[in-house]
Amino acid sequence: MKIRNLLMPLVAMAIAVGTGTAAPAASLDEIIARKKVMIGVDLSVPPFGITNEQMQPDGLDVDVAKLLAKDLGVELELVPVTGQSRIPSLQTGKVDFVVASFGIYTERALSVAFSNPYGGHKSIIIAPQDTAIASLDDLKGKRVGVPRGTAHEKILSEAKIEGMDLVRFDDDSTTINALVSGQVDAIGTVNYIAAQLQERYPDSKFEEKVTYLQSFYGVGLRRGDPDLLHWLNTVLFVHKQNGELGTIYEKWMKTPMPELPSF
Repeated sequence: MKIRNLLMPLVAMAIAVGTGTAAPAASLDEIIARKKVMIGVDLSVPPFGITNEQMQPDGLDVDVAKLLAKDLGVELELVPVTGQSRIPSLQTGKVDFVVASFGIYTERALSVAFSNPYGGHKSIIIAPQDTAIASLDDLKGKRVGVPRGTAHEKILSEAKIEGMDLVRFDDDSTTINALVSGQVDAIGTVNYIAAQLQERYPDSKFEEKVTYLQSFYGVGLRRGDPDLLHWLNTVLFVHKQNGELGTIYEKWMKTPMPELPSF
């Protein structure tokens, strides 16, 4: 019995290490004292994160990360993350923040904290100007393209529009090509991709028809540090008011920034 009692703390420690116990969060003062902030970005999701022609990180999220580091007065270290590694990177202390098109959803808020939004986008139906679509019901009898495994596929599939032929493609690029080539009558996409499509093919007169989802993304951070969260919200508020966030958004999205709500 005594041996077992002695071993129990060691077993508990081993379990904690094996399950990846979250690292202590760096406070605002600690980040300033360190003189460096580590921000996770995903460089595989244009226009949020890209590698430019000079082989340097670029994109909307990179510009926002630079803005945060500038206001902190510290060096910026960009840490590559993926969609799947954003939350683990925060929980293990690999990064201080995540600025990586991190959609604000209730299930994610169980694991991490979110700042107020710094951007957002609409999920829309886009089609040629002469195609009459005023509501999702007007998709009846039409071939509608969507990227496979996306919110567009899920929402339009669950809408159960009688007579609509939902055509699934591998990615956004093949979905767009299907619309341009006339394989489909309309596509489900996001407004910034629609803006790029309109810019690339002005003669085709593609236009936004119906909005079926509004999404927002914020800076992700570890839970349990209200001072750091308050600082982030203050900085984003100031740059929203002075227009700098809007300028960054329009630079990359080619469309005006939507009205951003606050928590």
